[in-house]
Amino acid sequence: MVGFLLICSLFLMHGCSSGTPVEPEKSVNTLVKPTVQPTATKRASVTEKPQSTTVLESIDFTLSPTHKPFAEDLRIKFQSVVDEEFSVIESKSGISVAVYTGDLLWTYATGKASESRTLTDKTPMMISSTSKTFLSALILIQINKGLYALTDSLETVLSDHPDFLSLPHDKININVTVQDLLAMSSGLPNYNANSEGKSELIKNPVWKPSDLINLVQTSYVDPGTFEYNDTNVVLLGMIAEVHSGKQLADLFRETFYDPLSITAITLPEEGIPWHSNITYDLGDQLTTPHMAMPYGDLSPWSSGYGNIIDAAPFEFGYYIGAIGRNRYACCGIISTPSNMARWAYELYSANGSAVPESVRNELLNSFSEESIPPWSSSKRPGVIPEQYGYLSAKKAFQITADQTITAYGHLGGGAGYSAWMHYAPQADMAISILANSVFKVMGTCETENPGNCIVEKILETYLETSKG
Repeated sequence: MVGFLLICSLFLMHGCSSGTPVEPEKSVNTLVKPTVQPTATKRASVTEKPQSTTVLESIDFTLSPTHKPFAEDLRIKFQSVVDEEFSVIESKSGISVAVYTGDLLWTYATGKASESRTLTDKTPMMISSTSKTFLSALILIQINKGLYALTDSLETVLSDHPDFLSLPHDKININVTVQDLLAMSSGLPNYNANSEGKSELIKNPVWKPSDLINLVQTSYVDPGTFEYNDTNVVLLGMIAEVHSGKQLADLFRETFYDPLSITAITLPEEGIPWHSNITYDLGDQLTTPHMAMPYGDLSPWSSGYGNIIDAAPFEFGYYIGAIGRNRYACCGIISTPSNMARWAYELYSANGSAVPESVRNELLNSFSEESIPPWSSSKRPGVIPEQYGYLSAKKAFQITADQTITAYGHLGGGAGYSAWMHYAPQADMAISILANSVFKVMGTCETENPGNCIVEKILETYLETSKG
């Protein structure tokens, strides 16, 4: 049962209840490498794909090319904002922040990556649901290329997939559109509600994305009402793969990572090196920075707050393998704040090059006042609640008593990690924050979580200095 309780803790925004236990041994040191089944394409026969995770053993997370630093007074003020916010949080481990404007970059990290290592600005962490922003951009690019349309039905765009007929058609409405999936208004049931099924899935030696869809237990409802639901995201991942004949990790790498010089790892297709001779960290012999360990409530195995892997009955490789399987397409990217701030800028800024201008306009016009994500926390009078669009969120930050500015991005959380990513057009600035713990408290700005408080104060500081 202890193993299952950890798997429950992997998913911050998804319900979890008791079920069949997962009980790996503590001696398991290697990364769980799920066998990935082949994906077909409309214009080619089914070809066999790599049958195990590609382990990337030499990775430099330093953002390239080299960028200029912000002015010294701003760097001091930015660090003061982070230190002040982080200092008042009781249950925490480390936090890493990056601020990016296109030619200027500021990074800072404080706290610990593990009990034996200090967190640095190059320490990789899970970006969790911020990963969704890569998927919506990819889908909109495929639509822009004419591979399919927003108005196409699930049956139209997925019928060539080798697993289409095996999907539970009594529970999955094949008439919902690609737009319904992107806007999370499809009415489809959430596979995350089947906690026992997810527990069993992790044990299987062979894995494929459709296994997640086959976990759904209830029937669909009519589309049209927003519900934050990762069933939509898995189906979008399958659509992207079947129309390209490539795995999602390869698509992200060739479409975004390599052209934009962004360093990231996509689970479960790609993996991280894991060696038994190094306790709970990546191997010293490799150039890959040690990934920050997840911190959280230890009550399933011990007491208090601390490094989940130290307390759990299994190793970090197993933990990451479980995340990769259950978070396919949704939340499985590993990176650093400097790379994610660069991504936010390239995606949302008019000066960015991640997507064509028409695709960016489509994305920025997708937000709905009726679609309020579950993490929307602002209670300030006169401030518009956060709005959700095509796997991105639109948020108003209150800079002064009478001034708010809009920012685009996506939060992420769970599995012992937290993520914030925002781009504010008025400042032409992107901010990314990653932490190896989940903050369950309000920030010093009193009406926002700590990450959003940091973003708000950095934006306020930058805009005030710019005016001066």
